[in-house]
Amino acid sequence: MFVSQLSQPPPQSLVQLIELCGGAVSRSVRQAGLCIGKYRGRRPEGSRVLSEKWVLDCITHLKLLPYDGYILD
Repeated sequence: MFVSQLSQPPPQSLVQLIELCGGAVSRSVRQAGLCIGKYRGRRPEGSRVLSEKWVLDCITHLKLLPYDGYILD
């Protein structure tokens, strides 16, 4: 996944949290299937932009949750 510079909580904190929980974070949106937080640039076809709340809820529930209700498009 890719974490947008516009994300809240701040991107550095969110990246650190994702990595501590075993997730992989890409430095490029082109290499990621998911973008976390608002993103204004071009992204690959088929990628999804999800709310930061999805990441936090997944961590809270200790599992990957469906994207429904978290899509930001």
